[in-house]
Amino acid sequence: MKEILPDGTLLRYVVNGKPKLVGYANQFGIYCSCCNEVVSPSQFEAHAGEAQRRKPYNYIYTSNGVSLHELSVTLSKRRKLLDSDNDDLCSICEDAGELVLCDLCPRAFHKECLGWSCIPEGDWHCQYCVNMHQKDRYVAHNDNALAAGRIPGVDAIDQILKRSILIVKVPDASIGGCSLCRCKDYAKSGFGPRTVLICDQCEKEYHVGCLKNHSMDVLREKPKGDWFCCTDCINIHASLQEAVHNGAHALPDLALDMIKQNGIVKGLKNDGNVGLKLRLLHGKTASASDKLFLTAAVSILHESFDPIIGGRKGSDLVTQLVYGRCWENIDFQGMYCAMLTLDSSVLSVGILRVLGSEAAEVPLVATRKECQGQGYFRALFTCIGRLLASLSVKHLVLPATEEAETMWMKNFGFMKITEDQLSEYAKGIKIVNFEGTSLLLRTVSDLPDLGSHGS
Repeated sequence: MKEILPDGTLLRYVVNGKPKLVGYANQFGIYCSCCNEVVSPSQFEAHAGEAQRRKPYNYIYTSNGVSLHELSVTLSKRRKLLDSDNDDLCSICEDAGELVLCDLCPRAFHKECLGWSCIPEGDWHCQYCVNMHQKDRYVAHNDNALAAGRIPGVDAIDQILKRSILIVKVPDASIGGCSLCRCKDYAKSGFGPRTVLICDQCEKEYHVGCLKNHSMDVLREKPKGDWFCCTDCINIHASLQEAVHNGAHALPDLALDMIKQNGIVKGLKNDGNVGLKLRLLHGKTASASDKLFLTAAVSILHESFDPIIGGRKGSDLVTQLVYGRCWENIDFQGMYCAMLTLDSSVLSVGILRVLGSEAAEVPLVATRKECQGQGYFRALFTCIGRLLASLSVKHLVLPATEEAETMWMKNFGFMKITEDQLSEYAKGIKIVNFEGTSLLLRTVSDLPDLGSHGS
């Protein structure tokens, strides 16, 4: 069935409660992360080291914890077969005649071959389908499903069919490599001209030799601690750390006015929002109290986005973004979490990464459901814009679904760009993106009026 698992949907081979291999749905098979090629489900099972099982569909799961086998069985239950889809011969005696049709599969039977004297009323499922469905009843509670992301008490099939799920975009092979020579070769050991360093702020890659040739830095050994490629990155990193260290900030008047005006329009009571604060947190340096806010941020994002489970330990992408950790060998330590809080409650949250002076990205944003439509997100986004302006960042980039594009473009002044156009602004930048989304960009130079476009 079309559009059930779009290209790029995260898949995982899970056995004995442990994820073994990651792949992505593809119209021709599964894009395997171990060989970077599209393979069949059976080959994917073999690459996971489980070729002897010969049951790939039972062990390949979506990020919702649904096996491909369970998904196909459930879809067959919900799909009413047309008469033309059924077999025209009895599955038992293989003769034609007046046949009873299974409502779940193409099989057909003579009532006499089934031992019936009359045909039952209503839907009927053949014994093959009944047996198969009974075997799948345990799947919501087994260790593999839970390890793959199944949430007890949640209809994971409905999540796939009715909700938007995050779909990781398969990495573009053209991205990466030294930002100066564009080559991807590197020294695997020792220290020399082809040793690669990664800036701890903009996250661009550089050959040690290229840094010397371009008079950017002369290094005789690997730096101890953080390393930055330029003065801009040094200043941006210091400013972000200072903002985190300073703790909660009072909202600027412009942001407060947005909330107050929205409250008046919607007839909401307004108490001045004295307790409203802006917080910028960094998972790498978060205190025990900060982690309580980060946990709340994860919860809010999960209200809008389903989990994507990855890595050997089966970690959730949203959680790793919020806490700035590694996921699927991708380093998110440069991610910060900006949030609007009221006393100890988190109202709105955005994940932010500043990739040097050229661009910053906001891959995920969300507002607590009961607080939506009250101006909190617009206020938070205005604060993010002011922060970027103070850091002299030139562009802001984010991924948007087709449904959200108009909102971002009309209300926040963004424009749609391609990845090729993005590379013109900053070569080598690796933006978090998802299948089914478009990249949107706007300049930061016309701040602080970010968010003043539209209503």
